[in-house]
Amino acid sequence: MAVQNSDSPKFPRLLICEGPEDRFFFHRLIQERKLPRFHIWDTGARVGHGGNTKFAQALRAFRASRPKTYASLKDIVIAADNDESPQVNFKNVCRQIENVFGDGTAPTSAQQSTTRIKPAISILMIPWTGQNGHLEKLCNDSANDSDKKIGGHVTAFMGLLAASNWKNESRFGKAWLRANLAARCERDPFVPLGVVFEDDRNKDLIPVDHKSFDPVANFLSSFE
Repeated sequence: MAVQNSDSPKFPRLLICEGPEDRFFFHRLIQERKLPRFHIWDTGARVGHGGNTKFAQALRAFRASRPKTYASLKDIVIAADNDESPQVNFKNVCRQIENVFGDGTAPTSAQQSTTRIKPAISILMIPWTGQNGHLEKLCNDSANDSDKKIGGHVTAFMGLLAASNWKNESRFGKAWLRANLAARCERDPFVPLGVVFEDDRNKDLIPVDHKSFDPVANFLSSFE
């Protein structure tokens, strides 16, 4: 699943996400579900380390480095994690959009496409609108259902750690998934999440045809 590297406007859609793990996830989801194709760019692609504070820089970098492709775009989707603060993180993305395009140009709610500017911009919050978490939390149900026996053992392990008492809910989701992948990936118990989606040999660890990914897939399918 090669990332687009040349300035070639093959399809009029751009998706900007936080990091390479998200990038490989979206590539796999779009490929396996035959969704509309996007140019996929993560916030660390041209500005060093990525993250949810680098969307403005990534937008400017894409526009400057691929002028032909940018000129052909009809839609831009920005995908960001909710973490522990869905509303705060959503507003953070909106501020960055307005930093690039001007006041009043950001969507007023997630998954709503603003038409005040061209290309139109939408914000996709992960795991979903108003839900605490991140890509790892979104993947938990799929990983669990693909091997329920090990999933049950991991949940019991987290219970022994009294992980439900952890103050940070996002930490629980990441720890659960890391323990699950460590137990199931024979080649590499430290397998990075991005490699789970990038390498075909790992695709059964977190199948992207699981129903937990339906809301995200249905949203992306609306850009056909």
